[in-house]
Amino acid sequence: MFIQPDLKQLVSQSVKLLGEALLAVHGKRLYQEIESLRQEMKKVRGKSPEIVQKALEHVYKELQKNSSEDLHQKAKAFALMLELINSCEAAYRSHRLNRYQVKVDKKPQAIIYVFTSHPTESRSQNFLNLMSRIEELLIESLDQGFDTIRQKLFYYLQIAVRLSLANNRRPQVKDEMEQVFHTVLDPAILKEQISLNKKDLNVSFRTWVGGDKDGHPKVGSGTMLESFNLSRQKLLIFIYTELKRFEEEVALIAEGKFLKAELSSLKKHLQDIKKVSSGDGKKVVRLKKSLSKLRTITDAHLMTSPFISDMEKLFWFFPALVLPLEIREDSERIKNALTNKSEPILDMLTTLKNISQGLDAKWYVRGFVISMCQTAEDLLAAMTITTKRLGDFSIPVIPLFENEQGLVNGVQILEVAFKSFAFPTEHQKRWGSRFEVMVGYSDSSKENGVLPARLMIEKALFELEKFLLKKKLVPVFFHGSGGSTSRGGGTVHEQISWWPQSALNIFKVTIQGEMVQRNFNNPLIMRSQIGKVVEGCKECASPQWQDQADVISFSQGIQEAYRSLVNDSDFQKLTMLATPYDYLNLLKIGSRPTKRSAKGIFSLRAIPWILCWTQTRLLLPIWWGTGVSWSNLSGGEKKKVKAYYASSPLMQSYIKNLGFTLAKVELGVWNFHLEHSNLASEEKVFWRKKITEEFNLSVQFFHELTGEKDFTWFRPWLGESIYFRSSMIHPLNVIQKLALERNDHILLRETVTGIACGMLTTG
Repeated sequence: MFIQPDLKQLVSQSVKLLGEALLAVHGKRLYQEIESLRQEMKKVRGKSPEIVQKALEHVYKELQKNSSEDLHQKAKAFALMLELINSCEAAYRSHRLNRYQVKVDKKPQAIIYVFTSHPTESRSQNFLNLMSRIEELLIESLDQGFDTIRQKLFYYLQIAVRLSLANNRRPQVKDEMEQVFHTVLDPAILKEQISLNKKDLNVSFRTWVGGDKDGHPKVGSGTMLESFNLSRQKLLIFIYTELKRFEEEVALIAEGKFLKAELSSLKKHLQDIKKVSSGDGKKVVRLKKSLSKLRTITDAHLMTSPFISDMEKLFWFFPALVLPLEIREDSERIKNALTNKSEPILDMLTTLKNISQGLDAKWYVRGFVISMCQTAEDLLAAMTITTKRLGDFSIPVIPLFENEQGLVNGVQILEVAFKSFAFPTEHQKRWGSRFEVMVGYSDSSKENGVLPARLMIEKALFELEKFLLKKKLVPVFFHGSGGSTSRGGGTVHEQISWWPQSALNIFKVTIQGEMVQRNFNNPLIMRSQIGKVVEGCKECASPQWQDQADVISFSQGIQEAYRSLVNDSDFQKLTMLATPYDYLNLLKIGSRPTKRSAKGIFSLRAIPWILCWTQTRLLLPIWWGTGVSWSNLSGGEKKKVKAYYASSPLMQSYIKNLGFTLAKVELGVWNFHLEHSNLASEEKVFWRKKITEEFNLSVQFFHELTGEKDFTWFRPWLGESIYFRSSMIHPLNVIQKLALERNDHILLRETVTGIACGMLTTG
C-alpha cells in the first residue's frame, strides 16, 4: 500500500467522528442505514462491472422506499464524507510542506495565474468556509494529535451535517467573485506572494471573473466595476491591517511624531480610493506619491518598516490596487461591435477608459482575449474597437486559438493581421516586445478528442513561437487549461513537459474552479505549487518539437472515431437520456449559461460537457477512439507509435492522464445509469455492447503501449486513493437517479456536488 499511515489514520479518525456527528444529529435509525450502506459499498471495491451494477440495483430498490428527507440526509452524508477526505489530504499536504522552500536558482521570468470561477460554485460559500476551518483543525491535529481537536471537530461536523453542500440558487457573477477573491486575496496568500517576490520570484494574479463576457449575458461594464471594487476592498483590508500595526509600532518611540502628518495624508488617500469610479487612476497615483513621501521620512529617521516595502511590493503586483482583469468576448460579437454600438463589450472598454484616467489602462485590464479567433479579421476587429474606445492601443488584444481552424491556421492569421496593422511595432513600444497568444484546451478537446487536440496545440505553439521570434517579438503563451484531463490538467510537469521554451520563460495559465481552492487555500500549498512550476520549468527546459508523421494516422483515427460518435444523433439521444445533460440548467453550477447561443441540440459548453461524463463515471471524452484507432494500425505503425511514446513528452503526459482516467472509470455505474434511462431495450443493449467494447480496446491499447499493468504506475498512491474513494461515490449515483425520477432538483444538485467531491473535479 502507498498512502502514508499518518494520512490513513487521519482519514479513519475523521470519518469515524463524522459518523458520531451523524448519530448525534439524525439519530440511530438513519445513522445505521447510512453505515450499512457504506459497508455494503466497501464490499464491491475493485469488483467487476457486473457485480457493481448488481449491488447498485439492490441499493436502488432499498432507497426507493426512502422518504425525500432521508435521501437528502444520506446524499449529504456521503458527499460530506468525500469532502472530509479531501480536507484530510489537503491538511496532510500542508503538514508535510511546513518547511518547504522554493529553490529559485533557475526560474521563469514570470508566473502568471488567471483565476476563474467555475465550477467551484457548485458548493455553497457557507460550506466552503466551514470546511476551511475544519482543514485548519486537521493540520493542527497532525502536529498536536487528534485528541486535541476532537471536541471542536465534532462540533464543526455537527454543523456540517446540517448544511447544504450545494447552492440552491444560481450563483450571480458577484458570488463567483466572492469565492475566488476570498481565496486568492486572503492576507496570508498576499503575504506569501510578497515573500516570494523578495526572493526574486515574480508570481502575478489576474482574473476573468467580471470581465469574461464571452457568451455571458450577465457580464458587462457593471460586473467589471463590481470586480474592481470587490478586489479593491480585499486589498484595502490587507493594507489597513498592516498600517494599524505599523502605527502602533512607531507610537512606541518619540521619533514617531515625525510620521504623523504623512500617515494622516496616507489614510486620507486610502479613503479616497475606497470606491473605484471615474478618474480612479489619478487617485491611485496620489496614494502612491503619499506612500513614497512616507518612505522618504522613515528613511531619514531610520524607521523604515517592512510595512513600507510590503506596500511597495503590493503596488508592484497590483498597480491599480485591483486584481487586474482579462476581458474576453466572442469573435463574432467583436466584429458585430464594429457597426452595432449596443454591444456590451464597447461599454466595457469605455468604462475602462473612464476609470483608468491618470494611470495605464493595462493596470486594470491586462488583455482583451478574442474567443474563437479564426481569421485575421477577428484580430483586427478587436484592435479597432479597442483603439477607438480607449483612444489608443492601451491594452493588448490576445487571439484565442481553441478549435482546429484557429490552431492549424494560427501563424497565417497573425501573418495577415500583421500586414494590416503594425502589431510588432506597437508591442515593441508598449509592452517590452511581448506578444501574447492564448490556446484553449477545453473546446479543442471537445471538438477533436483529447490526444488530437494536444497534438494540434503542440504544433501550433512551436510554429507560433518561431513566427513571433522572427518578428523580434517575445512570445507569451496563455494556456486555457484547468483541473481535469480534458481541460489540460494533470501535474505541472505533465502539463509543461512538451511546451516550447517561450512558454517556460513566462508561465501563464488559467486556474479554474475547484483548483483555485485546492492550490491556493493556504500559503504552504501555494508555495508548493509555485515550487513545482519552478522545478518543472527547470527540468523541462528547451524541449524540441517532434514531427508527428509517425503518430498522425493514429491521431486521425481517434479524431474520426470521436467526431463520428459525438455527431451521431443516436449518441446525442443517449447523452440526453443517460446523463444529467438535460438537467444542466437546473443544476445552477454557475452564473454562465450551460449552452452556447448557437442553434442545435449539441451546443453544450466544454466544461458542462465533461461534467456529464464525470457524473456518470464513464469519462468518455478522454479515451473514446484510442482503442479502435490502435486496433486498426498495422504492426509497423504500432511500433512507430511506441517509438513516439518513448521519446515524446506530450505523448507520455497524455498516457499518464489516460491511465488516471481509465482508473476512475466505473463501467458498472455507467451501466446502471444506462439501464435506468428511458432508452428502448434494444438501444440499451446496443450502447452497452458498443461502449464496453471500445473501453476494453482502450484498456488494451494502454497496456500494449506502456507495458504497464497498473493504470497509475507513475503515482501508485493515486491508484490507491481512487480505489478507496470510488465505491463511496456509488450511493450518490443511485440517489442522483432517484432525484431525477422524483424531479427533486435540490437533491439532484446535492448529488452532483457530492460526486464532484469524490471525483475531485466537477468538469
